[in-house]
Amino acid sequence: MRRLAALIVIAVAASFASIPAIAADGPVKQFQQSVTLGFYRGQVVSYLDFGPVKLAKGNKVAPIWVVTNGVDAQRNVIDTVPGRGDYTPLWAVRAVTWKNGATPRVLRSKSAVDAAVRAGQVTVKAMPIVVNCPVL
Repeated sequence: MRRLAALIVIAVAASFASIPAIAADGPVKQFQQSVTLGFYRGQVVSYLDFGPVKLAKGNKVAPIWVVTNGVDAQRNVIDTVPGRGDYTPLWAVRAVTWKNGATPRVLRSKSAVDAAVRAGQVTVKAMPIVVNCPVL
């Protein structure tokens, strides 16, 4: 009898899972958006990539370092996340390029990018693009 009751509960729960979410003012529209992985101070973070945006006066931006010719495991690098006072989902792109003769490695933080610059291994160039990539 308990087993039958458990099966009924599972069946009812499964049927509710297929119903769209309802908000106070109507159904909630759901979208599929791929999650992108990046690095924040050595840790892997997830964010959404909504692409380039035009800035409005007063928009706050933070830098995102994009390695142009690194190793396959390289991800974009950020130095702020939600909850910090300097966080914004708008990122000013900085292109990081390994110099000829340097051995590319994974750069997992702003400090690693800065160290590679000081060692003469990479160049960093501010790009004329801002992207909207909210961190999850």
